[in-house]
Amino acid sequence: MSDNEKQIGVRVTETLWREFREDVKARKGRVNGHLASEVEAALREYMDASHGGDVNDRLTRIEKQLDDLGDRLGDSEPKKEDSGVGNRVESRLEEIIETVESEADGSPRVHDSVIEMAIETHAGVSDPTVRQYKNLLRKRKVAFADPRPNSNYHYLDAPRFCDAVNAMVEDGDISEDKYLEVLEGQHSREWWRDQLAKIEDNTEDRTPGFQ
Repeated sequence: MSDNEKQIGVRVTETLWREFREDVKARKGRVNGHLASEVEAALREYMDASHGGDVNDRLTRIEKQLDDLGDRLGDSEPKKEDSGVGNRVESRLEEIIETVESEADGSPRVHDSVIEMAIETHAGVSDPTVRQYKNLLRKRKVAFADPRPNSNYHYLDAPRFCDAVNAMVEDGDISEDKYLEVLEGQHSREWWRDQLAKIEDNTEDRTPGFQ
């Protein structure tokens, strides 16, 4: 036993101790080597909760665990086709998208703080939660992070995003490697060409003004 450790002698009910050991085994795979650290974690969780703690973050972690459990067990609620996420996550994602679009008010791009505010409002404030929903927004092609260094903006208009990124690489604002990372790593050349075609179509369809 090291100088900074304290052996405690307390009595708990046999049922509670058995349930605690079973819980440790279920989460860690075995009991030996984990009991002491889990008792310490339980004590700290109790103290954090008694002093307030980050309640929203704790609830977010619990709900995320429930989502994962539901996915593994084959949640009885149907998933949207090709969604790849649980129904609860899907519902929150839709609410986040509505909030972002409302805050943008027609603007083709918004600051990162708007995206994070929408996520924190509907899903939670923990870093893993924010990253999860930002990734889902990108996969759904709803919000596209500006690839320039130190930029804190997201494009909400896919054609304008593709057109802007093409201009960035031509102007030297981003490297060709970064351009390929965005083009091929996050999207596809075919999708990229389709977005640029929309820009060209909109330009050709404009009615000329009086000369």
